[in-house]
Amino acid sequence: MQLTNSDNGHTLHHSQIESYDEKWIVYDTRNDDTKIGETNSIEILNIETLEIKTIYSTKNQTKYGPGVGAASFSYVENKVIFIHGIRNSDEKNPYSATRRTGIAVEINQPQQPIFMDARNIYPPFTNGALRGGTHSHSWKEDKNWISFTYNDYVLEQEAVHNPTVKDQRVVGMMFPKKVEVPLDENLENNNGEMFAIIVSEVVTNAKNGSEEIEKAFDECWIKGKNQLAFQGHVRDENGELKTELFIAQLPEEIIISENEDLKGSQTKMPQVPKCITQKRITFTEKGISNFRHWLRSSPNGDIIYFLMEDNLNVTQVFGVNTNDLKINQYTFLEKSIDSPFNISKDGKYAVFFSDEKIMMTHLSEKKSKLVYDSKLFNNRLTGISHFSNNGKKIYFNQFVPNKLNKEFIQIFSLDVLSPS
Repeated sequence: MQLTNSDNGHTLHHSQIESYDEKWIVYDTRNDDTKIGETNSIEILNIETLEIKTIYSTKNQTKYGPGVGAASFSYVENKVIFIHGIRNSDEKNPYSATRRTGIAVEINQPQQPIFMDARNIYPPFTNGALRGGTHSHSWKEDKNWISFTYNDYVLEQEAVHNPTVKDQRVVGMMFPKKVEVPLDENLENNNGEMFAIIVSEVVTNAKNGSEEIEKAFDECWIKGKNQLAFQGHVRDENGELKTELFIAQLPEEIIISENEDLKGSQTKMPQVPKCITQKRITFTEKGISNFRHWLRSSPNGDIIYFLMEDNLNVTQVFGVNTNDLKINQYTFLEKSIDSPFNISKDGKYAVFFSDEKIMMTHLSEKKSKLVYDSKLFNNRLTGISHFSNNGKKIYFNQFVPNKLNKEFIQIFSLDVLSPS
């Protein structure tokens, strides 16, 4: 069933698109996944009535920014968080990976932005504030914690003239604690409602065969535990980069002592708090898949699902048991999975694209079935498919031509019990 029809994009984020009361779906108006900087609004769609509401629009939007996108709902209230480019974005200083922040909006109070993570790019820096750009925000189910990936503006600028410095993507999280920073007339800095920290330890040049990582990315909360699983670039014995899985262990309550300096410097990334540790949980021969995807957790947190190529170089769903670190294969497809994947809330099914088809896999039975073939409708799948919170529907994006034969990303739903 096609849920949207207007001549603009309707791009779903990779997770948490449905409100906790199961009435609304959130999306941004991108018609191209790479164009967050050019996108000006966040909208919500009523699942039953198909009513659309704009909950946030940027001011002074140009093709250089500020831009908004990648919106996700809280699990416990009708609040949405999304990427927002820095408010002074222009041709000289456009939207970028280091020039963005997380803004939230309560859907019954549209156009009232809540700056979540504080930003301070001028020394002296501030504990709890970052110096660059957060994105791909993800809420924890049982706490008001939000994870994200991060790139550092200060290091990016320093690297231009200092070859020993490198901006590396890392994983972070924020928790409720207001942070105030020195504000500036250029709108580069902002206060935040949350205290933001980095949780992944990275190095510039990892030692061959070690557990050091050069980049951390595309994480997920491990359900029922105070843990984040994330992907990390390591170097094998021959110095070749590969991707493995890691876990950041967080305490029940994150307490930062007064003398603990997390701010970073002109040449160093903000520091990981002493109360957080990380460990590697996969030790594969060639690494997991480099096809971009986000990790997913089983309901009890014992399995972390990921994509990896099998012996025939076909991309499949695998999972690692966090207790014994044993890896199991869950799909046995002839053609590679070619989208990120999602897991149903009850943990029984995975859903993903393969060869312009939506496939659903029963994880315990390790059996996959076709639930939708876009080729029959002459539409192109894009993005990622989602289970509804109640597990009865799948939501997904397709490109659909309008009367002038211009394609726009629209939202569709599919009845899981009676798939097409």
